Amino acid sequence: MRISVSLICLLIFSKPVRGQVLNAEAFKSQEAITDSLRGQFSFGFTVDKQRSIVYSAYTDADLSFKIGSNSLLTAARLRVTGTSEQTLLNGGFAHLRFRDNTGKAMLLEYYSQYQWDGVRGLKHRYILGSNIRQLVFKDSLGHLYAGFGIFYEFENWGMAAVDIANQPPGMEEVSKHLLKFNTYLRFSQKIGQSARFSTVFYYQAVPEYFFTNYRLAGTLQWSFRVNRNLDFSLNYDGIYDTSPVVPIDHFYFNISNQFVWKF
Repeated sequence: MRISVSLICLLIFSKPVRGQVLNAEAFKSQEAITDSLRGQFSFGFTVDKQRSIVYSAYTDADLSFKIGSNSLLTAARLRVTGTSEQTLLNGGFAHLRFRDNTGKAMLLEYYSQYQWDGVRGLKHRYILGSNIRQLVFKDSLGHLYAGFGIFYEFENWGMAAVDIANQPPGMEEVSKHLLKFNTYLRFSQKIGQSARFSTVFYYQAVPEYFFTNYRLAGTLQWSFRVNRNLDFSLNYDGIYDTSPVVPIDHFYFNISNQFVWKF
């Protein structure tokens, strides 16, 4: 019944998709469904392409708490960025997710998030949504999940990443209230004794704009085990948005590496 209500709401209230992609599938602690407490902290560097190439240092933390047959997943990021103009920008997010972990092949999850990103000009972003998460296959070396859901989003954008020639006259910021369609695939595969490859693909759109107003996003990650509690990973994230909220590039990418301490 809950699934049917969500689908009906989606069809009635859908609007064009804009903004950024929520990639909670990158959180490592979400894979721990049997431990009472599990988490990780990481520190890394990134390279971004928006108006220009910029370099960032960031720190992440994510934790998973088992509550009966459910899991409460939390995650946060703080990022400081230096540009070629010596301007300091910052970004980050705080994320909260509640997931059914009864072991069923299909389950429900609910989430909320606050986000900001000085590199792209995103001042504020609030999200509230839910997904249906389906296990497609799983073995000792890897797994494949598929997800489908909806989420409500409020975004407030500035012009920090917009070329001066493209800035609308007299407009300093833009705000949007949106209800969005979200689908994703997550694949992870262990390679050898100490390496793992993971990828997540997102498609976000609404039925009436399914092929004209959409967002594609993908992440690639190579993770290498250093010792029992320490990993090193290489990451690529890319987004293509057919209709950004402000006139920034349709394509955006981020390359990062990080050391991850797990407990």
